[in-house]
Amino acid sequence: MNGERYVIDSSPLNYFARSNQLPVLGKLLGDRACSITGAVEQEILKGGTKYAQLYQVSIQPWIAVVEESALDYLVLFSAYHERLGRGSKNIGEATTLAYAEFHGITAVVDDRAGRRHGLERGVKITESLEILCEGIRGGIIDVAEAATVVDLLSDHEAFLPCDGTTFFAWAQAEGLLD
Repeated sequence: MNGERYVIDSSPLNYFARSNQLPVLGKLLGDRACSITGAVEQEILKGGTKYAQLYQVSIQPWIAVVEESALDYLVLFSAYHERLGRGSKNIGEATTLAYAEFHGITAVVDDRAGRRHGLERGVKITESLEILCEGIRGGIIDVAEAATVVDLLSDHEAFLPCDGTTFFAWAQAEGLLD
């Protein structure tokens, strides 16, 4: 294992699962230790009543469910939850960002507001499209395969800055294929 650890929010998992691309995501993440918070697991399982593919998330051998109850973590969670929206919205995202900050690991978050808040606090953030680009650079997936994945994610309601046709140009413009 390369020692890199990721904690993944529900959105990336939702779209990869619904588009039947969890095996691709697992391959792209390789030997990284990947986890989800208990709140993200609950969000995914709740969504499974509408999209049965989401139940596949909980049986992925490369994903571990983690819980944290340290007071300092709870303070971080509260700060993220306050910024991202109170009530039952964004709890999974707030736990993901708080867990990443508390443990000094990378958060996989696709939501723009969540990424912005995490970056403001110094959290290392990545997103689905960056993971695809890393896979291209590492020879795990080619551009055509990645473009297909982008279209599949979009077809399942992922909000992305490009589609499969414009993915390569977008990734180059963002400097993600250098």
